[in-house]
Amino acid sequence: MYELHHLKGNTYYIDGPTNLGVYKLNDTDCVLIDSGTSKEGPIIETILRRHGLKLKYLINTHCHVDHSGSNLYLKKITGCKIIASRVERAFFTDSQLDLSFMYGGYPLEEYNSYLLHVDENKDTCSLENMPRDLRYFDLPGHHHGMIGVRTSDGVYFVADTICTKELIDKQHIMLVYDVEGYFNSLDLVKSFHGNIIVPSHCPVTTDIKDLAQYNKDKMYEIINLIKSLLKENDYTAEELVSKIFDHYKLKITYNKHLLINSTIKSYLSYLANRKEISHFFKDNKLYFTNK
Repeated sequence: MYELHHLKGNTYYIDGPTNLGVYKLNDTDCVLIDSGTSKEGPIIETILRRHGLKLKYLINTHCHVDHSGSNLYLKKITGCKIIASRVERAFFTDSQLDLSFMYGGYPLEEYNSYLLHVDENKDTCSLENMPRDLRYFDLPGHHHGMIGVRTSDGVYFVADTICTKELIDKQHIMLVYDVEGYFNSLDLVKSFHGNIIVPSHCPVTTDIKDLAQYNKDKMYEIINLIKSLLKENDYTAEELVSKIFDHYKLKITYNKHLLINSTIKSYLSYLANRKEISHFFKDNKLYFTNK
């Protein structure tokens, strides 16, 4: 772990809890794709220095702390230019914004933890500043403005679009903001099959189809579970979250509740907007139904 691995041409990655991309612009200058957690900044800086590389650009696929936690440390040490999509740049302006975004209001103090807190950085640059040898592509679904990065060597960094089978089987419900967008992103990643693909939390591979489909199948399972529960009874979103916790035998915590409550609301919106379920008000509560 925490080694610089060559992939192809000028493209490398650093393995860790979050796989980080490295692209050499020349013999000495490089681009980093994501920065890991706040504890990993010194490790990354040491690895790059050991290989004679100076960090010039840092591209964030999205704002979550395991992808951007060392942004400010690396910027202070190297003077690198930090780049993110328009929406993700907004989240870097206020450390509370992502928590409020997921909670749907001013968040409880119990949620204000390591889970989503990001360092504020109001100087994040737009995607127009990306080096010409790199191209971004939109990866909606997991987070509002998440992107992936393709290098000139044909290597694809696909951020948090893909989860391992082990994590899916354990957690069941992954964080989803845009269900339709997530389906589209999984189909896009499947189209990269045969190229070198670097997911953030899965092994590097050229064979992604089966794992991408496994991710899709779990989403269909959750959709069918929601529709089945709403066939039996009408529920509010909060009641439905409780039923889903019980179904998967998940132990509730503040952070799990934050993630799953937000995700189930996204699934309900997806199904309701597609007219696969309906909703109504009763006793000043919003109910969902599949009857």
